[in-house]
Amino acid sequence: MVSKVYIIDDDDISIYLTSLVLEEAGFAHEICTYTSADDALADLPLTASTALPDLILLDLNMPVKSGWDFLNVLRPHEETLKGKLDVFILTSSIAVSDQDQSREYPLVRGFLHKPLDEESLNYIRQTRKGLA
Repeated sequence: MVSKVYIIDDDDISIYLTSLVLEEAGFAHEICTYTSADDALADLPLTASTALPDLILLDLNMPVKSGWDFLNVLRPHEETLKGKLDVFILTSSIAVSDQDQSREYPLVRGFLHKPLDEESLNYIRQTRKGLA
């Protein structure tokens, strides 16, 4: 079980379904949801590791600031955040170019397709343990 998960997605239904799967699996002590990357960034303590989420589930296609924009804001902090924070892309995109681009970000540990399910949770668990 992880301490804290951020779900960042502009779609309320996706947030609800993702939260439900996480709650039913007993995956996290705390689930924080954000409908914009800016709101999540405002809560993300980039200068201190004490309140960091263990995991971020990030949608790519959002208005104003996309998932890519969010990752670009984290880029200068990658060395500090690596090993403390894992990002998994959770998107409806099937574009291979998005999967390829996600590999350019060291904090991104995986690329998952919506909706989140038990198989995806197992993949997250295995990846975070270094088994995938």
